[in-house]
Amino acid sequence: MEDDHHLQVYGMGLMRVVERLSGMLAIAFLAACGEATGPNKEAVATFAVEVSGEEFRVQVTSEEQAEAFRARMASGVEGVVSGSLISGSGGINTPWKWHLDAATVHVSDMAIELCDGRPSMVDADLAYWLNNVGQFCPWGAKVVREE
Repeated sequence: MEDDHHLQVYGMGLMRVVERLSGMLAIAFLAACGEATGPNKEAVATFAVEVSGEEFRVQVTSEEQAEAFRARMASGVEGVVSGSLISGSGGINTPWKWHLDAATVHVSDMAIELCDGRPSMVDADLAYWLNNVGQFCPWGAKVVREE
């Protein structure tokens, strides 16, 4: 009988520990997924890109990149905007849960199909995109404005 009482008390204490750990893990997870990183301090420009009616934003870290984006925007030509994926919006790509590494972003005319898609597709299966694809390179991307 006494052993049953000790098991009940131990069990209640263990439940409190589990609840506290769960709360701490949830807070840590939200911090990691949110705006943990702000905009890139080395960025020289930010551009909005439209793909299939959805918009995302990229930053660039060099004047050469910025000029390529400005030229693409001025031409009105659709093409490919490509870069390495990073978890979190980076402080610039809200509402999406990812952003492109500013040092790797570039415009091109072609890319492999594997990394083609829409921003919402990346968001919907973020772990797959981050761990297996590694970059985002939507075809038909249009640079619509500099911010």
